[in-house]
Amino acid sequence: MSLISAAITITFTVSLLLTPSAGHAMTAQEILTKSIKENFSESFRIPLSVKTYKGSRMTANHVIWIMGRTKDQTAQFFVEFEEPKESKGLRFLFLLNKGHEPKAYMHAPATGKTLPLALDNKSVNMGGTGLSLEDIQGFIPQEGEEETLLREEKIDGRDAYVIRISSPDRKGERLLWVSKDDFFVLKSETLDAKGKLQKIFKVVEFFKTLDGKSFPREEEITITDKNMKIRVRQEGAVFGISIPDELLNPEKFGTYKWRD
Repeated sequence: MSLISAAITITFTVSLLLTPSAGHAMTAQEILTKSIKENFSESFRIPLSVKTYKGSRMTANHVIWIMGRTKDQTAQFFVEFEEPKESKGLRFLFLLNKGHEPKAYMHAPATGKTLPLALDNKSVNMGGTGLSLEDIQGFIPQEGEEETLLREEKIDGRDAYVIRISSPDRKGERLLWVSKDDFFVLKSETLDAKGKLQKIFKVVEFFKTLDGKSFPREEEITITDKNMKIRVRQEGAVFGISIPDELLNPEKFGTYKWRD
């Protein structure tokens, strides 16, 4: 999934918990599973800037926090808006459980109410950022989807696997470029049933951690039919932290004070 390799844009879903055996060519499923286990096995907290452009004009500038953790076959993600002023305190909670429909909730500080979100329309704009539920859920196949390893090729000088994700019940498909060295999703393309390009996700900048591990710093999402670009940037990710259970509880996440 992605930072959405999700560095955020975060990159997030339930691990299939399969470990490839040594001595054979990896399948598409094994590659995607290893991507999750290599990059999203720890709990995390990430502050993000999300800038939205229509053509060359910036139409929105948000600062948000994302926290998440995976355990066994579940994944939980908490999102809180910090800026601008009119969005401050807006919160979302996403609960993913393999074999079950995902659940999502929104807490609006203006009303003090928490509401469940209908997830049948995954293109809904989240908090005016231009990010959709598909972006939050990441790139890993959902129930009923199939993944196929197409080929290997270079992207921006890095060796990558190219994987197609499709579903007989849905129109269109997604193509993913997953780096061979560290199993990051470097790029994805979403195509409609006629093969027309609808969305492009790409990591445009990396940084190195103190232990020398490369990690996405900035990602760009292009929505082609809307002439829209979304740039997501993180400066201070923290991993292996303890996340309060209250922030991942639908009844408490909206009002729990996790900061002084």
